[in-house]
Amino acid sequence: WNGTAFAVFQTILTFGARDWEAFRMNGHSYLAVANSQRNGGSVDVDSVLYQWIAGAFVAVQPIPTRGATAWKWFSMGGSSSSS
Repeated sequence: WNGTAFAVFQTILTFGARDWEAFRMNGHSYLAVANSQRNGGSVDVDSVLYQWIAGAFVAVQPIPTRGATAWKWFSMGGSSSSS
């Protein structure tokens, strides 16, 4: 936010992204991106988990997916996760 409008501060490469889910776990901020399809049409494409580090989202884990459409936040027994 630059005072009058949102300002771009980072771009993230995606492949047919269908869902973005932000969550916090153990004091860290994360962003999960559900990629659904590569430009060539293949639905076998990694989705990616990003962590907020030093003012930017950094890819920390690719997750093999097939036509992913959503991430959902949940917690179990005091621990939190996203799937």
